[in-house]
Amino acid sequence: MDASEYGLAKHELVLLSHGSVPSALAPSAAGAVQIHSAFWYAICVVLLCLIFVLVHLSARPKASDCEDQSIYALAPLVITWIVISGGLTWVNKLIFAPEATGGCGFPFVSLLMLWHMVLAVVFTNIIRLVAPQLMPAAAKNQVTFRMYMKNIAPIGVCLAGSLVLSNAAYVYISVGYIQIVKSCTSSIVYVVAVLVGQEIFSLRCGASLLLICCGVAAASFGELDFSVVGFGLQFTATFIEAVRLIVLKALVSSNGIKLDAISGLYYYAPTCLVAMLVPFSMHIEGAIPWDKFWTLRPILLASGLIAFALHLTILVFLRHASGTTYAATGILKDVLLIAGTSAYYSHPVTGLQAAGYCVSLVGLNLFNRAKEMNAQWAKQKKQEQAAESTPILPKGKDQV
Repeated sequence: MDASEYGLAKHELVLLSHGSVPSALAPSAAGAVQIHSAFWYAICVVLLCLIFVLVHLSARPKASDCEDQSIYALAPLVITWIVISGGLTWVNKLIFAPEATGGCGFPFVSLLMLWHMVLAVVFTNIIRLVAPQLMPAAAKNQVTFRMYMKNIAPIGVCLAGSLVLSNAAYVYISVGYIQIVKSCTSSIVYVVAVLVGQEIFSLRCGASLLLICCGVAAASFGELDFSVVGFGLQFTATFIEAVRLIVLKALVSSNGIKLDAISGLYYYAPTCLVAMLVPFSMHIEGAIPWDKFWTLRPILLASGLIAFALHLTILVFLRHASGTTYAATGILKDVLLIAGTSAYYSHPVTGLQAAGYCVSLVGLNLFNRAKEMNAQWAKQKKQEQAAESTPILPKGKDQV
């Protein structure tokens, strides 16, 4: 998981600041706390069942050897990821929103991410103790200390760095400009993936990604307060996030460490936990009301379970698709989520924004078609190589 679910929640708070959270779901009056707690604990039970299913699905062997499948080929996984990610963004918005708008009034991003990592560490260790067969790589201790420092530790460092820099960028530039810079994530991921050899350059993919970026940039155009410092902070955060996706892909790729999804989470969650202690100890967001943290425990527990399910889904996603496909699908998720919340809160959408999002969706469709063509070409080439290596006549004993 990345910082986008937290950043998008902040983005929605700015765009939809006049809206309020449905009162039936927000912890408000003292007399209603028990009812709300029961609701959120019921959500937690449902999430535990979902995590149980995801854990068993992630432990299954892949049905296809292709690790760069298109969005359409992974439609069920994509839909699951979008729903879980959208749910986490919505719950984060509920937690961050001021009490005056029906929210929880608990805008502590670093603490929330730290809490999510604590739960990830706890749950993965429980799984290893109870059902080690579900995480074979961790059970066999396949990761050495050198592999850990080279391939896993950078994930936590990148996550913490991206969070700190992206939050600092909000001080210098507007939300619209931040979204314009973040729209380039898929292109940056693609460039880095090509440079490190994870992907092969394709003009169709490059052009479609450029079209996606232009669409999101047009949709985000508006109140643009340019700042060199803010731009540098956000661009660096976006680049670090792109690097993190590349390292995550290598973590579960057959050409990398070949970890299963749960083992990957088992190894990198503690690293992210330690790395997140740095922004947390800086007290960037002010003093934390710990009594309120305890009061909000049902919602925070549900948020942590959603985040854990999202971690598993992302790692399974990256086992079957490239980091670029994941980043491009993230734009689809953002468009759907912003459109849905705008409709729910009756937030006006300008013609330029609608046109920009339509252009992004067209670019996403072209990118998906380019991926399908590349996958078909790679499959055909593999078949040709197999046919060339197969002898015409079967080997037999030498005749005297």
